[in-house]
Amino acid sequence: MKNIHDKKVGVFLVDNGIISEEQLQEALELQRDNPGRLIGEILVTMGVLTKEELVMALEMYMMTTEAMPEHVDEWLDQDEIDLLIEKIKNEGK
Repeated sequence: MKNIHDKKVGVFLVDNGIISEEQLQEALELQRDNPGRLIGEILVTMGVLTKEELVMALEMYMMTTEAMPEHVDEWLDQDEIDLLIEKIKNEGK
């Protein structure tokens, strides 16, 4: 059985009704052609999510899985990452 920490960001977004399965599949197809691009970045480029929606979804993902998505620092700037981490720490108090 997979650990909750293993849940991929794309699957999390579908499971929580943030994107549809079709949108995820389309993004994954684009990712296959561009393996260096991240699923969240692709969804924003596709216009499925705004960067703000993506940040909120990642915040939810990190709070529910206690995981930091890989390479999150490549498409969020450090201030946004610091804010997310600070907010999560404060929620746990």
